[in-house]
Amino acid sequence: MKKALIVDDNEQNLYLLQTMLKCEGYDVLMAGNGVEALDLARRTPPNIVISDILMPVMDGFALCREWRADELLKEIPFIFYTATYTDPRDEKLALSLGAVRFVIKPQDPEALIAMLQQISEGHETGVPIAPVQPVPEETDYYKLYNEALISKLEDKMLQLERQNRALEQEITVRKQAEEALRKSHSTLEKNLRGTIDVLSETIEGKGPYAPGHHRRVAALASAIAREMGLTDFQVQGIELAAAVYDIGLMTIPIEFLQDNERLDGIKLTLYQGYPQAGHDALKKIEFSWPIAEIILQHRECFNGSGFPHGIREEEILIEARILAVATALKDWMTHTSFRNAFPLDKTLDNLLSHSGSKYDPEVATACLRLFNEKGYEMEG
Repeated sequence: MKKALIVDDNEQNLYLLQTMLKCEGYDVLMAGNGVEALDLARRTPPNIVISDILMPVMDGFALCREWRADELLKEIPFIFYTATYTDPRDEKLALSLGAVRFVIKPQDPEALIAMLQQISEGHETGVPIAPVQPVPEETDYYKLYNEALISKLEDKMLQLERQNRALEQEITVRKQAEEALRKSHSTLEKNLRGTIDVLSETIEGKGPYAPGHHRRVAALASAIAREMGLTDFQVQGIELAAAVYDIGLMTIPIEFLQDNERLDGIKLTLYQGYPQAGHDALKKIEFSWPIAEIILQHRECFNGSGFPHGIREEEILIEARILAVATALKDWMTHTSFRNAFPLDKTLDNLLSHSGSKYDPEVATACLRLFNEKGYEMEG
């Protein structure tokens, strides 16, 4: 079986030639550069070699020169099969090195196979294979070699420069888009926070809370969230939800709010509907966080005894479980019409006694750790 050696650093080119030659009955050897080709050919001499020019380690020109200097290989026909764009000097140099043909890609497969067949038969019968264009004896090999390589490298550099310029332009456009998006996001976030602050102040103005109540609840809730290892994104959502968590109270008469722990009957039912009212008021706003759901669930209890829907444990969003603890602590430490504010030690005892029932034990533990071990102090 005839052996053909293909030398090319492009895997696709190797595959295409390999497929074509195998269909014609060739046993195909492949190498990715001149050094590999020489080593392979010296171990398993082929009947013909087909080589690209520009390759790493050893290019095609150097390979052809070494090929012709090797006693074992020098009589084996050497063919250059190179890229569509080529300098006329490349062909002159290739033939001066002893190549029998200089073929430009792409080549009609049938014509290429016919040419290889003709060259192989001539080699087997001992008929001299003359180059297509004889080269004058006075050819300066080193000059042609250097000129050809310089030309190839210049082309490669120009190609890389064009690619770099295109990449730089793409990066610039992308950075500009990212910066515009960042500014837009920043503006939207500022507007959103401004709107939330206005709502918070409106709630405090009507409700039973002193100014700054929601800000203090938000500070505690975000501190608990960070202590539990929640993401910055989740912490932002908790802060925004804490600023308006009781927006639904604006639908409740003020006298109910002053005495909410003693309500019963229809008054209690009306009061327990405020998380749903808050949810319904905010669900139409497209927040990046589940603000409406957090507000809906912040009065649910870990054991399922809360309101408005009596869900429990992991059914309750972690943000809502954290907000439940933060609001409870702030309420216990706030004066009402029927009791004085609890001191901190009594407040923490209350939290501990309700851990696992009303409140998520992991959230309660994180909150207690903030106050007992890390010296957290709540304002007001």
